[in-house]
Amino acid sequence: MARTRTLLLLAAAYAASCSLLAEQVAAGGKKAAVAEICKGTAFPDVCTKTAGKHAKRYPTVDALTVLQMQVDAFYKRTAAARARVAKKVRKASPTARSALELCNRLYLDAEDNLGACRRAIGFKDAVTIRATMSMAAQDMQNCDEKFRQVGEKKNPLERFNKSLLKMTEICRSLSNMI
Repeated sequence: MARTRTLLLLAAAYAASCSLLAEQVAAGGKKAAVAEICKGTAFPDVCTKTAGKHAKRYPTVDALTVLQMQVDAFYKRTAAARARVAKKVRKASPTARSALELCNRLYLDAEDNLGACRRAIGFKDAVTIRATMSMAAQDMQNCDEKFRQVGEKKNPLERFNKSLLKMTEICRSLSNMI
């Protein structure tokens, strides 16, 4: 009886480890597929880094799913930028505050564009995807420009805007693959 129980426990542990190994192999294959698709984008390393960690959530990996991953990552990055605005606006000078408030509105616009982009992905509408990404890129550039216009030496959102601009280029590249 004890021996049978021990054998059953060993068999269950073996089955669980095989299942875990299979999942790891599948996830590794998906990450490799993401990396291969990302090679065709303007910033392959950024594409792979941002999309690769989401690959295991998708049953298949193709240009369309990598695009979805990028849009999701873009949205998260935009939300993080808005959180940064909320933190910085409290201590900002009046001119910096006006620039930060504009940037916050522009990030909201970008989030609206991402909603349109998600709908366009559902229809495989590459033209709309590129248009929404162009508008989002323009929002990031307008944010940077506002800081220059008001004479602020440092834009506390510059790092966000640079990465978001790269992500817009990645999304446009991916839209050409669908």
